[in-house]
Amino acid sequence: MTSSTGTTLDARRARYVEHVLALHDRMSLAGLAEHADPLYLARRPDGLTVLALPQSRLPERYRLAIYGFRLAQYLRSRFASDRVVFDRGLFAEPLGAGHGEEIHFLAMEESTGAILRYVSVVATTDSAALPVTHPDRTPFPCEVAHGINLFDHVPQDEPVTGHEVWEIKRLMQRPSQRDTSPAQRLRLSLELMLGFYTVLAALSPRPKFLVGDGEEGLAVRRLARSLRDVTVIEGTCPSLSEDDLLFPAYVERAVVKPFVANVPRGEELDQLVRWLEQALEATNPLAGFQQLVGRVGGEIRRVRI
Repeated sequence: MTSSTGTTLDARRARYVEHVLALHDRMSLAGLAEHADPLYLARRPDGLTVLALPQSRLPERYRLAIYGFRLAQYLRSRFASDRVVFDRGLFAEPLGAGHGEEIHFLAMEESTGAILRYVSVVATTDSAALPVTHPDRTPFPCEVAHGINLFDHVPQDEPVTGHEVWEIKRLMQRPSQRDTSPAQRLRLSLELMLGFYTVLAALSPRPKFLVGDGEEGLAVRRLARSLRDVTVIEGTCPSLSEDDLLFPAYVERAVVKPFVANVPRGEELDQLVRWLEQALEATNPLAGFQQLVGRVGGEIRRVRI
Protein backbone atom coordinates (compact mmCIF):
# COMPACT_ATOMS: atom_id res chain seq x y z
CA MET A 1 0.00 0.00 0.00
CA THR A 2 2.78 2.41 0.96
CA SER A 3 4.71 1.58 -2.17
CA SER A 4 1.62 2.06 -4.35
CA THR A 5 0.79 5.36 -2.65
CA GLY A 6 4.37 6.53 -3.07
CA THR A 7 4.34 5.60 -6.75
CA THR A 8 1.09 7.51 -7.30
CA LEU A 9 2.53 10.57 -5.55
CA ASP A 10 5.68 10.40 -7.67
CA ALA A 11 3.57 10.23 -10.84
CA ARG A 12 1.45 13.23 -9.77
CA ARG A 13 4.61 15.19 -8.97
CA ALA A 14 6.16 14.32 -12.34
CA ARG A 15 2.99 15.41 -14.16
CA TYR A 16 2.90 18.69 -12.24
CA VAL A 17 6.52 19.43 -13.17
CA GLU A 18 5.80 18.57 -16.82
CA HIS A 19 2.92 21.07 -16.82
CA VAL A 20 5.14 23.79 -15.28
CA LEU A 21 7.81 23.19 -17.92
CA ALA A 22 5.26 23.19 -20.75
CA LEU A 23 3.70 26.40 -19.44
CA HIS A 24 6.99 28.27 -19.50
CA ASP A 25 8.05 26.83 -22.83
CA ARG A 26 4.99 28.59 -24.26
CA MET A 27 5.32 31.78 -22.22
CA SER A 28 5.91 34.98 -24.19
CA LEU A 29 7.36 38.24 -22.91
CA ALA A 30 6.47 40.10 -26.10
CA GLY A 31 5.85 43.76 -25.31
CA LEU A 32 8.01 43.69 -22.20
CA ALA A 33 10.09 46.72 -23.25
CA GLU A 34 6.95 48.80 -23.76
CA HIS A 35 5.38 47.85 -20.44
CA ALA A 36 8.46 48.31 -18.25
CA ASP A 37 11.10 51.01 -17.89
CA PRO A 38 14.37 49.41 -19.07
CA LEU A 39 17.75 50.53 -17.80
CA TYR A 40 19.15 49.22 -21.09
CA LEU A 41 17.47 48.37 -24.39
CA ALA A 42 19.09 47.20 -27.62
CA ARG A 43 17.02 46.04 -30.59
CA ARG A 44 19.02 44.31 -33.31
CA PRO A 45 17.98 44.05 -37.01
CA ASP A 46 17.66 40.26 -36.81
CA GLY A 47 15.00 40.46 -34.10
CA LEU A 48 17.22 39.99 -31.05
CA THR A 49 16.33 42.27 -28.15
CA VAL A 50 18.56 42.73 -25.11
CA LEU A 51 17.26 44.59 -22.10
CA ALA A 52 17.92 45.18 -18.42
CA LEU A 53 15.03 45.72 -16.04
CA PRO A 54 15.00 46.57 -12.34
CA GLN A 55 12.50 44.47 -10.47
CA SER A 56 11.05 47.55 -8.77
CA ARG A 57 9.77 48.77 -12.17
CA LEU A 58 8.62 45.39 -13.46
CA PRO A 59 4.87 44.68 -13.80
CA GLU A 60 3.94 41.63 -11.73
CA ARG A 61 2.88 39.51 -14.72
CA TYR A 62 6.32 39.93 -16.28
CA ARG A 63 8.09 39.24 -13.00
CA LEU A 64 6.17 35.97 -12.72
CA ALA A 65 7.09 35.06 -16.31
CA ILE A 66 10.79 35.72 -15.66
CA TYR A 67 10.76 33.86 -12.34
CA GLY A 68 8.88 31.05 -14.08
CA PHE A 69 11.58 30.80 -16.73
CA ARG A 70 14.19 30.59 -13.96
CA LEU A 71 12.26 27.86 -12.16
CA ALA A 72 11.80 25.85 -15.34
CA GLN A 73 15.50 25.90 -16.19
CA TYR A 74 16.47 24.94 -12.64
CA LEU A 75 13.97 22.07 -12.64
CA ARG A 76 15.46 20.83 -15.91
CA SER A 77 18.96 21.01 -14.43
CA ARG A 78 17.75 19.33 -11.19
CA PHE A 79 18.96 22.39 -9.25
CA ALA A 80 15.45 23.01 -7.90
CA SER A 81 13.49 20.54 -5.78
CA ASP A 82 10.54 19.03 -7.63
CA ARG A 83 9.19 17.92 -4.24
CA VAL A 84 9.14 21.50 -2.92
CA VAL A 85 7.63 22.75 -6.20
CA PHE A 86 4.85 20.16 -6.04
CA ASP A 87 4.15 20.47 -2.31
CA ARG A 88 3.86 24.28 -2.54
CA GLY A 89 2.10 24.36 -5.88
CA LEU A 90 4.79 26.63 -7.34
CA PHE A 91 4.75 27.70 -10.98
CA ALA A 92 7.38 30.44 -10.56
CA GLU A 93 10.33 30.93 -8.29
CA PRO A 94 9.15 32.77 -5.15
CA LEU A 95 10.76 35.98 -3.98
CA GLY A 96 13.78 34.98 -1.95
CA ALA A 97 14.47 36.12 1.58
CA GLY A 98 17.36 38.54 1.83
CA HIS A 99 16.87 39.94 -1.68
CA GLY A 100 17.11 43.65 -2.25
CA GLU A 101 16.63 45.26 -5.65
CA GLU A 102 17.18 42.81 -8.49
CA ILE A 103 18.17 43.71 -12.04
CA HIS A 104 17.18 41.22 -14.74
CA PHE A 105 19.26 40.99 -17.93
CA LEU A 106 17.55 39.23 -20.83
CA ALA A 107 18.42 38.41 -24.42
CA MET A 108 15.11 37.56 -26.07
CA GLU A 109 13.58 36.89 -29.46
CA GLU A 110 11.42 39.87 -30.35
CA SER A 111 8.91 37.97 -32.51
CA THR A 112 8.09 35.22 -30.00
CA GLY A 113 8.96 36.91 -26.71
CA ALA A 114 11.09 33.90 -25.74
CA ILE A 115 14.01 34.38 -23.33
CA LEU A 116 17.19 33.04 -24.95
CA ARG A 117 19.79 33.99 -22.33
CA TYR A 118 19.42 35.38 -18.81
CA VAL A 119 21.34 36.56 -15.75
CA SER A 120 20.51 38.79 -12.78
CA VAL A 121 22.19 40.73 -10.00
CA VAL A 122 20.78 41.26 -6.51
CA ALA A 123 21.52 44.13 -4.13
CA THR A 124 21.71 44.08 -0.36
CA THR A 125 18.57 44.58 1.73
CA ASP A 126 20.41 46.85 4.17
CA SER A 127 19.01 50.37 4.29
CA ALA A 128 22.21 51.68 5.88
CA ALA A 129 25.51 51.54 3.99
CA LEU A 130 27.33 49.22 6.40
CA PRO A 131 30.97 48.21 5.84
CA VAL A 132 31.16 44.76 4.25
CA THR A 133 32.95 43.38 7.32
CA HIS A 134 30.38 44.81 9.76
CA PRO A 135 28.76 42.06 11.88
CA ASP A 136 25.28 43.56 11.36
CA ARG A 137 25.49 43.59 7.55
CA THR A 138 22.85 41.33 6.01
CA PRO A 139 24.62 38.48 4.20
CA PHE A 140 24.05 37.86 0.51
CA PRO A 141 22.30 34.57 -0.40
CA CYS A 142 25.58 32.92 -1.44
CA GLU A 143 27.11 33.85 1.93
CA VAL A 144 24.17 32.21 3.70
CA ALA A 145 24.64 28.98 1.71
CA HIS A 146 28.39 28.85 2.45
CA GLY A 147 28.11 30.08 6.03
CA ILE A 148 30.74 32.82 5.71
CA ASN A 149 31.24 36.53 5.27
CA LEU A 150 33.14 36.60 1.99
CA PHE A 151 34.92 39.81 2.89
CA ASP A 152 36.44 38.31 6.02
CA HIS A 153 38.63 36.36 3.57
CA VAL A 154 39.10 38.84 0.71
CA PRO A 155 40.87 42.02 1.86
CA GLN A 156 39.91 45.42 0.45
CA ASP A 157 42.34 48.18 -0.44
CA GLU A 158 39.74 50.83 0.42
CA PRO A 159 36.52 51.07 2.44
CA VAL A 160 33.62 49.16 0.87
CA THR A 161 29.97 49.08 1.93
CA GLY A 162 27.29 46.53 1.18
CA HIS A 163 25.67 49.07 -1.17
CA GLU A 164 28.73 48.74 -3.45
CA VAL A 165 28.37 44.96 -3.80
CA TRP A 166 25.91 42.97 -5.93
CA GLU A 167 25.39 39.21 -6.13
CA ILE A 168 25.32 37.74 -9.64
CA LYS A 169 22.85 34.88 -10.06
CA ARG A 170 21.05 32.53 -12.40
CA LEU A 171 23.20 32.58 -15.53
CA MET A 172 21.06 30.38 -17.80
CA GLN A 173 19.89 29.81 -21.34
CA ARG A 174 16.90 28.35 -23.13
CA PRO A 175 17.53 24.62 -23.83
CA SER A 176 17.07 25.13 -27.58
CA GLN A 177 20.09 27.46 -27.57
CA ARG A 178 22.40 24.52 -26.94
CA ASP A 179 21.72 23.40 -30.51
CA THR A 180 22.59 26.72 -32.12
CA SER A 181 25.95 27.45 -33.72
CA PRO A 182 28.96 28.39 -31.57
CA ALA A 183 29.00 31.78 -33.31
CA GLN A 184 25.40 32.47 -32.28
CA ARG A 185 26.06 31.40 -28.68
CA LEU A 186 29.11 33.67 -28.54
CA ARG A 187 27.13 36.54 -29.97
CA LEU A 188 24.43 36.12 -27.30
CA SER A 189 27.09 36.05 -24.57
CA LEU A 190 28.66 39.25 -25.87
CA GLU A 191 25.30 41.00 -26.24
CA LEU A 192 24.33 40.14 -22.68
CA MET A 193 27.74 41.22 -21.35
CA LEU A 194 27.48 44.53 -23.17
CA GLY A 195 24.12 45.26 -21.54
CA PHE A 196 25.38 44.01 -18.18
CA TYR A 197 28.45 46.23 -17.97
CA THR A 198 26.71 49.22 -19.52
CA VAL A 199 24.18 49.08 -16.69
CA LEU A 200 26.84 48.53 -13.99
CA ALA A 201 28.64 51.65 -15.25
CA ALA A 202 25.48 53.70 -14.72
CA LEU A 203 24.57 52.50 -11.21
CA SER A 204 24.99 54.82 -8.24
CA PRO A 205 26.94 54.05 -6.21
CA ARG A 206 29.02 52.21 -8.77
CA PRO A 207 29.60 48.56 -7.80
CA LYS A 208 33.06 47.70 -6.55
CA PHE A 209 32.52 43.94 -6.27
CA LEU A 210 30.37 41.16 -7.66
CA VAL A 211 29.91 38.11 -5.46
CA GLY A 212 28.32 34.74 -6.07
CA ASP A 213 29.07 31.04 -6.28
CA GLY A 214 29.26 28.34 -8.89
CA GLU A 215 31.31 25.55 -10.40
CA GLU A 216 34.75 26.87 -11.25
CA GLY A 217 34.79 25.44 -14.77
CA LEU A 218 31.52 27.19 -15.59
CA ALA A 219 30.36 30.34 -13.81
CA VAL A 220 33.72 31.38 -12.36
CA ARG A 221 35.73 30.99 -15.56
CA ARG A 222 33.03 32.70 -17.60
CA LEU A 223 33.24 35.70 -15.29
CA ALA A 224 37.03 35.78 -15.64
CA ARG A 225 36.59 36.30 -19.39
CA SER A 226 35.40 39.84 -18.74
CA LEU A 227 36.86 40.71 -15.32
CA ARG A 228 40.55 40.89 -14.53
CA ASP A 229 40.50 39.88 -10.87
CA VAL A 230 38.33 37.08 -9.47
CA THR A 231 39.05 35.54 -6.06
CA VAL A 232 37.73 32.03 -5.41
CA ILE A 233 37.36 30.85 -1.82
CA GLU A 234 38.24 27.19 -1.29
CA GLY A 235 37.19 24.91 1.54
CA THR A 236 33.56 25.84 2.23
CA CYS A 237 30.77 23.29 2.67
CA PRO A 238 27.67 24.93 1.18
CA SER A 239 24.20 23.61 1.97
CA LEU A 240 20.59 24.67 2.30
CA SER A 241 17.71 23.17 4.23
CA GLU A 242 15.87 20.37 2.39
CA ASP A 243 12.77 22.57 2.60
CA ASP A 244 14.54 25.19 0.51
CA LEU A 245 13.53 25.18 -3.14
CA LEU A 246 17.16 25.43 -4.26
CA PHE A 247 18.81 22.94 -1.92
CA PRO A 248 19.56 20.50 -4.80
CA ALA A 249 21.81 23.16 -6.36
CA TYR A 250 24.36 22.25 -3.70
CA VAL A 251 23.80 18.51 -4.09
CA GLU A 252 23.55 17.93 -7.84
CA ARG A 253 26.40 20.21 -8.92
CA ALA A 254 30.05 19.37 -8.51
CA VAL A 255 32.14 21.48 -6.11
CA VAL A 256 30.43 24.86 -5.76
CA LYS A 257 32.78 27.67 -4.75
CA PRO A 258 32.03 31.23 -3.67
CA PHE A 259 33.85 34.08 -5.36
CA VAL A 260 34.48 37.81 -5.12
CA ALA A 261 35.17 39.68 -8.37
CA ASN A 262 36.55 43.21 -8.62
CA VAL A 263 34.44 45.41 -10.87
CA PRO A 264 36.45 47.87 -12.98
CA ARG A 265 35.55 51.51 -12.50
CA GLY A 266 35.80 54.77 -14.36
CA GLU A 267 37.76 54.66 -17.59
CA GLU A 268 38.59 50.96 -17.12
CA LEU A 269 34.90 50.01 -17.12
CA ASP A 270 34.19 52.34 -20.06
CA GLN A 271 37.03 50.64 -21.93
CA LEU A 272 35.55 47.20 -21.23
CA VAL A 273 32.25 48.37 -22.73
CA ARG A 274 34.10 49.61 -25.84
CA TRP A 275 35.93 46.28 -26.18
CA LEU A 276 32.59 44.46 -26.04
CA GLU A 277 31.19 46.71 -28.76
CA GLN A 278 34.25 46.02 -30.92
CA ALA A 279 33.94 42.26 -30.34
CA LEU A 280 30.33 42.38 -31.52
CA GLU A 281 31.33 44.35 -34.62
CA ALA A 282 33.98 41.78 -35.60
CA THR A 283 33.32 39.83 -38.80
CA ASN A 284 34.33 36.64 -37.04
CA PRO A 285 32.55 36.37 -33.64
CA LEU A 286 35.10 33.87 -32.32
CA ALA A 287 38.00 36.18 -33.19
CA GLY A 288 36.22 39.10 -31.55
CA PHE A 289 35.59 37.05 -28.44
CA GLN A 290 39.18 35.82 -28.25
CA GLN A 291 40.45 39.38 -28.63
CA LEU A 292 38.22 40.48 -25.74
CA VAL A 293 39.47 37.69 -23.47
CA GLY A 294 43.07 38.49 -24.36
CA ARG A 295 42.61 42.18 -23.62
CA VAL A 296 40.95 41.52 -20.27
CA GLY A 297 43.57 39.01 -19.13
CA GLY A 298 41.35 37.72 -16.33
CA GLU A 299 43.11 36.05 -13.41
CA ILE A 300 41.61 33.68 -10.84
CA ARG A 301 43.14 33.97 -7.37
CA ARG A 302 42.52 31.53 -4.53
CA VAL A 303 42.01 31.79 -0.80
CA ARG A 304 41.69 28.62 1.28
CA ILE A 305 39.84 28.64 4.58
